[in-house]
Amino acid sequence: MDNVEHAVRRPLIITALALAAALSLPATAHARKGKDNKPKRKGGQAEVMVGASACVPGKGECKADGLGKTAPLVGMAIDIGWRAHPAFFIGAGYGIGWFNPTWQLDGQREYRNAFGQGVFGILRGYVPIWRIDIGFEVAPGWSRQTFVSDGGRGRTYSQGFALRPGLSLDIWLGKHVFIGGKLDFMFNFHNELCQKTESSRICDIENDVRQARVHQLIGGVHVGGSF
Repeated sequence: MDNVEHAVRRPLIITALALAAALSLPATAHARKGKDNKPKRKGGQAEVMVGASACVPGKGECKADGLGKTAPLVGMAIDIGWRAHPAFFIGAGYGIGWFNPTWQLDGQREYRNAFGQGVFGILRGYVPIWRIDIGFEVAPGWSRQTFVSDGGRGRTYSQGFALRPGLSLDIWLGKHVFIGGKLDFMFNFHNELCQKTESSRICDIENDVRQARVHQLIGGVHVGGSF
């Protein structure tokens, strides 16, 4: 577990700093009244989400009785783009989520840690109601999923096309800042599975590693703003 904590500590620190920066914008941005405090729903928009990452069964399994499971851990996402209209956003995003795999083989732990990550092009529609934004997005892209062996430097991974639909609910605190919650579902359409060691790499469509090629859910606090 120490290795997992070390792997996630740095991005969590970066995310915490980003959240603090977003929420520490000049007080005048929050204190204005009337028209000056109306949310700016057009122009550049950047956002970060941090929370939990969970395994969703796909070609791979998330748990098996007596063998273990791919347990939840932490996840995050960063998106940036253009709010072309109060009801439409187009941009690009990066998401990463870690798992805590407890799988065992002959009484020995199989994996030290596991994670999935991806880059996406984002198409998001909004239903703006007063200061609230309800968002629905579809984001095609590329993802990679990796399970790191407990002993040595071996790893099992898959990569390829992915689709990230998402839901969000945000409230504008001022003209430029919003906060809320977001859920991203990362559906991985990976066929080939690779097993890599220090000296070799074997990739096979018919590979029967049961833990790999699962889908992923990342959800948590969503903070962002317009510029």
